[in-house]
Amino acid sequence: MDENKTTEIQTSEEPVTTDDKKTEELENNKTEKAPAKKSKKGLFIFIILLIIALAVAAYFVFFKPKSPVAGTSAEIQQMTELTQEVQGMENDIKQKENQIFKNMNEYKDKTGGQSLGVNTLNLSDEEKKLLEQRIADEKDNSVKSLLQDILEKNKEIQDLKEQITEIEKKLPVPHVVKKGESHFKIALDFLVNEKGVEKKRAQELIEKTALLDILVPGFKVYNFYTGEEYGTAVTQGTAPVSPNTIIRQAKKQLVDARDEAISQRDQLSTEIKELEAKRDEILAQLETLTQEKESLMGKVSELNLEVNSFYYLIDTEKNLKNSEILKGGFLRSTKLKDISPELFKKSMDLRANTQITISAAELGIEKIKSIAIFPKLFTENTDYSIEIAPDKLTATFTILSVPKFKNQRLVISIN
Repeated sequence: MDENKTTEIQTSEEPVTTDDKKTEELENNKTEKAPAKKSKKGLFIFIILLIIALAVAAYFVFFKPKSPVAGTSAEIQQMTELTQEVQGMENDIKQKENQIFKNMNEYKDKTGGQSLGVNTLNLSDEEKKLLEQRIADEKDNSVKSLLQDILEKNKEIQDLKEQITEIEKKLPVPHVVKKGESHFKIALDFLVNEKGVEKKRAQELIEKTALLDILVPGFKVYNFYTGEEYGTAVTQGTAPVSPNTIIRQAKKQLVDARDEAISQRDQLSTEIKELEAKRDEILAQLETLTQEKESLMGKVSELNLEVNSFYYLIDTEKNLKNSEILKGGFLRSTKLKDISPELFKKSMDLRANTQITISAAELGIEKIKSIAIFPKLFTENTDYSIEIAPDKLTATFTILSVPKFKNQRLVISIN
């Protein structure tokens, strides 16, 4: 049975024809080619994108303009950069001219002061030929080298001038500075007279622009105006110095002036301190002198008081004898024994007063009977007077001759 079934199965299969095989091959080819077409399409798109990216990059690298300085238009920035190129070339020209002068001095030293007979700073074609011939004829190699360098420097200067001329074709015509002109006046004239800007607006534009304070005749001033913005630049031109040199000199003058002011300030500060010290010393001396003066005045016053005063002692005769100031007794006259200064505690300024009032009560006696004075150098009623009151309770001693009593000591004895 199994074998029969097998036979049946085998016999039931249909035979494969040639057309069926071709159809199967075509389908297989389509299936294999589909991924290949997708791969090529992706590569094509990648190449297109790469080309676009490179084009954009090239644009930014080669064609994108430089960013202008903040606050400055691209046009004015470009003009400023061109003037900087001109300034650099003018500096080179001055350096080469200085080298020519140096070479000429060396040439004269070597040749005993001979002249070349040509304008070494601006050789004409004929002068150039003469110099070339002189170089060819020169036997001294060192002199020949100097002349050759002069010729080469002239050529370099001429080339630089031609380059400046080409650059200046792209720039406005510069204003060549004359003596006495200022940058502000040149800028104002340019804006008002050449560009027709209203004066107030022109001043506002200039105010925003850096100007050179000092201009030297021969400087070239370039003025730029875009309609909205003003710019300016200064180059050396034919002047003997460059604008940068002028700026450095101005800065140096300011620095020197500042340093000088600081030095003077410090010197004045030192002098002020010295003067203050001297002042304090003088004030101290004045204080000392004032104190000495006051002391002297006090002494003078004391002396005047002493000279113009007289000193006295008033007491009863009994007390004076008991104190041994007076001495005397029976059949002996009374005399002054002791006139020690400390005993005379009372005094009177004769310039203010000439009278002394004597009171019995103050002396501890009932009445004043008589009055005697010691020493007996003075005359009563001539030099002095004594007046006892009728009730004898008081008495008045009056000095009549003031000069005689000045600086005298007097004992007034009361009985």
